Amino acid sequence: MGERIEILAAARAAELLERACEAASSPHAELVRELARELGGELGALMCGVPAAIPARLIEAQLRAADLSNLAACALPELPPERVPDAAAAAHLAAGAARALGVLADAASGELEDPLRDNTRRDTRSAGWRARLAARQTDEALEDLSR
Repeated sequence: MGERIEILAAARAAELLERACEAASSPHAELVRELARELGGELGALMCGVPAAIPARLIEAQLRAADLSNLAACALPELPPERVPDAAAAAHLAAGAARALGVLADAASGELEDPLRDNTRRDTRSAGWRARLAARQTDEALEDLSR
């Protein structure tokens, strides 16, 4: 049940990114907004998942949070300056949620049998790496935009 908070954080990041893209008029920003909305919906559905499927639900939520953090990081240069803080916050919030969900998924995967456990751990490492990369890219983009 505790994993709902982390999934909710990722869903909130999707809302932030969607809001950040509202004022942008480019086709890319519109696409990002639609993708953020879809990822937010998928995260919302994962909050209501079956308790017996906790490891799978955590991994799916982590993968979507990592996708969201990357989406937000890549959207920063396309946004008007007044919307950049929302997108940057979305990137960091989603990255943090992905990392937290990875810790929970890794712990829950200990109950799984091989090779599912190994695959689960590979997925959590991959999503964690992508989330960390998105956070770094966000920080670099913010530095570039402030010059």
